Amino acid sequence: MALTDESVIDKIEVYEDGSIGVRTATRVFRDGVRIAETYHRQILTPGSSLDGQPQKVVDVANAVWTQDVLDAYPAP
Repeated sequence: MALTDESVIDKIEVYEDGSIGVRTATRVFRDGVRIAETYHRQILTPGSSLDGQPQKVVDVANAVWTQDVLDAYPAP
């Protein structure tokens, strides 16, 4: 009986204000059959650091965070 797991980004959502929601699924398998799955979500706001983010998240952010979106997003 072999247990394995994997983490994958299974959802990237873009919100009206330009924020990006990223959902990571952690899946547990027993002998190749998925037996459990949990989720972790994070929100990246326009202008957030993308250090350490997977390339597909960086690509979405670079496409969405135009100068107009960055200018319109409220400063903290």
